[in-house]
Parts: sequence; C-alpha cells; structure tokens
Amino acid sequence: MKFWGTRLGSIVLAVAGCYLLQTIFQGNPGMNRLVVLACLWVTLSVSLNLINGITGQFSIGHAGFWMTGAYISGVIMKFQPQLKSMPAMQLLLLMMLIAFIGTGIMGLLVGLPSLRLKGDYLAIVTLGFGEILRIVVNASEPIGGSYGLFVEPKVNSIFIAAMLAVITIAACRNLLQTAHGLEFLSVREDEVASQAMGVNNTTIKVVAFVIGAAFAGAAGAVFAHLEGFISPTSFPMAFSFIVLTMVVLGGTGSITGSVVAAIVLFAIPEYLRGMSVNGEPLRFTLAGFVAFAIAGIGALALAKYTQDRVHDSKGKLIRYIGAVVGAIVVTGVFAAIFRNIPALGGKEIGVDQIRYVIFSLVLIAVMLLRPQGVFGHHEFGWHWFKSKKSQETVA
Repeated sequence: MKFWGTRLGSIVLAVAGCYLLQTIFQGNPGMNRLVVLACLWVTLSVSLNLINGITGQFSIGHAGFWMTGAYISGVIMKFQPQLKSMPAMQLLLLMMLIAFIGTGIMGLLVGLPSLRLKGDYLAIVTLGFGEILRIVVNASEPIGGSYGLFVEPKVNSIFIAAMLAVITIAACRNLLQTAHGLEFLSVREDEVASQAMGVNNTTIKVVAFVIGAAFAGAAGAVFAHLEGFISPTSFPMAFSFIVLTMVVLGGTGSITGSVVAAIVLFAIPEYLRGMSVNGEPLRFTLAGFVAFAIAGIGALALAKYTQDRVHDSKGKLIRYIGAVVGAIVVTGVFAAIFRNIPALGGKEIGVDQIRYVIFSLVLIAVMLLRPQGVFGHHEFGWHWFKSKKSQETVA
C-alpha cells in the first residue's frame, strides 16, 4: 500500500509539474519554445542513457532516430493532409505514437545486426547509420530532399513535451527497479558473467536499443511540429555527440544525471546568447578572454592536483578557494598586460559569439574534476527525504 501511495504521489506531482510549466510560459512564445526544446533534450538524453549508461553500449547515432521520428511525422502529414482537420493536440499525440512505433522498428532493424558488436565498432556502426539516413533523405526529392519539408500544423505544447520527458524517465526508472532491470545492469558490468548466469545479452541490448530509439523518435515528431519545417541540416552529426555528452556528464547509468545535464547544457548556450548589460549585448576584449582562459587552466590544474593529492578536507577547501581567488587576480594582471598587444587589446568579442567555447570549457572542467559524471550511478528519489527524516529521528 505504501509503495502504491508513493507511485501515485509521483504521478500526481509529475502531471501537476507539466501543467504548471504550461501555465507559466504559455504567454511567452520565445520561452515556450525553449522549454519544449529543453524537454526534448531531456527525452533524448534519458533514452540514450538506457542504451549507453544502463546497458553499457556505445551508440552515437541518436540523432538518426530523432530524424526518423521527425520525418515519419512530416511524411504522413504531407501525404495525408486530411489529418490536419483533427484537433492539434490529438494530432500531435497520434504522430508521436506512430513515430514511436516506426522508430522502434527502425531501432530493431539497426540493432539486430549491429549489437553483436562491442565498443568502438558499435559506435562506428551507429554513427554510420545516422549519416546514411541523412544522406538518403537529402537525396529523396519526394520528401523534400535538401530543400526540406514543411510540417503542418505547427503545435507548441509544453505539456505534451514535458509529459513525454516524464514518461521516458518513468519507463527507464521503472525498468531498473524490476528484476529485468538487473539483466540490463549485468550486461553493462560484465557480459561474460551475465551470459554465464543465463542472460541473453543480445536480446537485452536490442530491447534497450529499441526502447531508446522509440522515445527519440517520439521526440522527433514533437520537434517537427514545433518547428513546422525540417531538413537534413536540422539533424547534424553533432547532435548525437551533444546528447552523448549529456549522458556522460550527468553520470552514465544515472537517469537523474541525464535530466540535470540535459537541462543545464541546453540552458548555458541559450543564457549566454541573450546575456546583456543595460540592454546591450555583453562584450569584452580578446585580451580579457585570453587572460581568463590562462587563469582558468591554472586554477583547474591546481584543483585537480588538490583533488588527487590532498586528503585533508580543510586543506582542500583552502586550496579550492585559493584557486578561485588566484584565477581572478591572474585574469586581471594578464588582461592589463595583453591590452598593450594591438591584436588582443583592440578587438572586442561578444559572449554570444563564443558561447559554445565557454560551453566546451565547462565540460572539460567538470569531466577532469569528476570523470564519473556529476551524479555517478546515483539517483534522486523519495528515499532522499526518507533518509534525512530517519537521520533526524535517530539524532
């Protein structure tokens, strides 16, 4: 009874949270679109985590499944225009379901032959799948080819996008909390041992691949109707690497980590894009940026040394504070020196121009200091609150 009460409470909170997001941002078209995209990145990250983090495979073809779902929806709307008479939300749900099934079948067709491979070989196959699909679509004139394809009607629903993310999280998390979930983890930890214990490794890999691909396809359908236009350039190879980065940064095997990393890594470039002072885009000299980069590298090296060699908690804290303060001082000193160099001091750049450079530096810093990811294999759940309450009771 207690279990079902917790499960029901989680469902109610999830639905209420999705509805709250819709209510808060529905009057702001720009933020509405960004929130929908953030939810889609969460869906992609969590679904890839089922393949890479939980089952221990190495797939980098998730952009291909995202593209498959988007084009399934776009092609259906092009050749079945009578569907436009349906209410927009019902139509979007229908397209999501069809894309979910269609992309799941595609995942099965790709997974059956390729998942007998391991490591780098599997990565190359999945990467090749994504590129082959993009090239085929690019050469297919009936579905727009390189010119792209209009998808009507445009539907911008935070509630549906957020619910898709919630369902993806719930499906992956519930899978792990069943006896079958142990089979996925056993494949990740040791394939030889899991097979010796009677686990069909190939079946487990294919199931994870199909589920992950299906959810990516459903996200693609939402994306197609959000944008109203898709083309092969909408799904570059880099998207697969970005999703993979979200999984690794959050912690391979941690669903919570994938969610947090997806939101943060999506938010950083978007925040830097609109960063301004008194209504003007934030700009600084190239001298200041170079000085900041040098100081940052030094601070990062000191922090890494402290993490590896210093075991006293107080000593670590002092060194971390010293690294931050030292970075600030060194930045100021070097910036003053570099301003005298015409090539550096006379050139200004905007934050929006180097937002992905800053994005990359953040990734490098986090992965050097915590290579297992922010959350490692840990998950957020109701047990956090229970543990805290128990500790207070004991105290």
